[in-house]
Parts: sequence; C-alpha cells; structure tokens
Amino acid sequence: MNKDRLFQFLEQQDSGALLELLSKSYDLLSYDDREYLFGEYVKESPPAEVEGASLLAEIKQVAKSSRAGTYYAPFDINSKNLMNVPEETKEWFEKLGDYLQDSCQLTTQGDYQVAVTFFSLLNELINEMEDGEIVFADELGDWMIPGDERQHVTAYLTALAATAAPETFADVVVPLAKKDSWHNCYGRVYETAVSLANDTQKTQLDAEIQRLKIRTKPKR
Repeated sequence: MNKDRLFQFLEQQDSGALLELLSKSYDLLSYDDREYLFGEYVKESPPAEVEGASLLAEIKQVAKSSRAGTYYAPFDINSKNLMNVPEETKEWFEKLGDYLQDSCQLTTQGDYQVAVTFFSLLNELINEMEDGEIVFADELGDWMIPGDERQHVTAYLTALAATAAPETFADVVVPLAKKDSWHNCYGRVYETAVSLANDTQKTQLDAEIQRLKIRTKPKR
C-alpha cells in the first residue's frame, strides 16, 4: 500500500467520508492503540447531555453480558505474563469509566433519581468484579476504572442526598464508607456525605457509623 498516494486521495474526501473511515479504524484498533490515538481528544471533548432511559437500557445489557462471562478472558498466569491485562478486561473498565462519567453528568443535569439508579447498578457491578466474577487479571480493583473517584463519589452522594430518606441514605453510604476506610479514607466518602446530607440524613448516618465503628478519618 502506497501511503503517500493514499493520503493524497484522502485529502480530497469530504469530512463525512473521513469520519466514517475514522469510525471503522477505531473499531479495528486494540484498546491501547485507541487510547494512544484518541485519548487526548476524549479528555478535551466537552460533556454531552445524557438521555437516561436509553443509556439505562445499555447499562443493564452490559451488566447482563458481564454476568454471563462476556468480558471474562482467563489465561495461565506465570512470572512472565502476570502483568498482562486482557483486552476484554480493559474494555470492561473503560465502559465502567464512561458510565460513571455519564452518571456524574446526570447529577449535573439535576436528574438525581436516574443518577442514583445508575450509580447503584454500577457499584453493584464493581463489587461483583472485585469478587473475581466479571473480568480477569492477576490483580483487580476499582483503581483500574478511568476517571476521578472523588468526582464519582461526590456526584453519587449529591444525587442521593437530594432524593433519599434518611434510612436509605445511611444504607447506601455505610458500605461505601466502610470500603473507603480500608483504603485509608482516600475517597473521602464519609466527609463528602456529611457535607451534602440534611440534618436527619446526617443523624441517621452518624448513628450507623458509630454503631458499626467505621473509621472516617485517614490514619496519619
């Protein structure tokens, strides 16, 4: 294939044809190649409005496929390949990162109830992943999800505080805070929840935190 001749021809094509070619090229690339070629453009692209109903159906389908083993690609681990991460695993984490970002956008739009539904479904799937049932790698964890964890937490708890009864608020925050305590409260779950909760939500949450003796501040 003559590259120079090819690109001389492509220079004469309209933007629609070139975008179609880019789309096909994107689909053929590996995860790492997509990140290398398109990653910076994704970071610079402005957030788009999220239509909750259609995306909810997509998330539910991905969750169903995940539980059916679609993204589970095991291999025999040895000292030479233990750092390898299957393409299916990378794709799954990329999808989760995108969906969490969409959930943050729903909070920004004020679609709080839908945002809570999204975050709840995604967190359930993340918990299943950490049990080793969804994807495969030598080491797995939510640290592999692209994006800003604290941004995700803030958006989730903002939507939750705007919609949930005190008991529900505590029921959701407590396991998140407990998990965060294992990571030295890096995600600031409890701190964020308290800053967003109303008085009755905070009272209920604090009662459960104290009852279960969950650490809420990082160790020094």
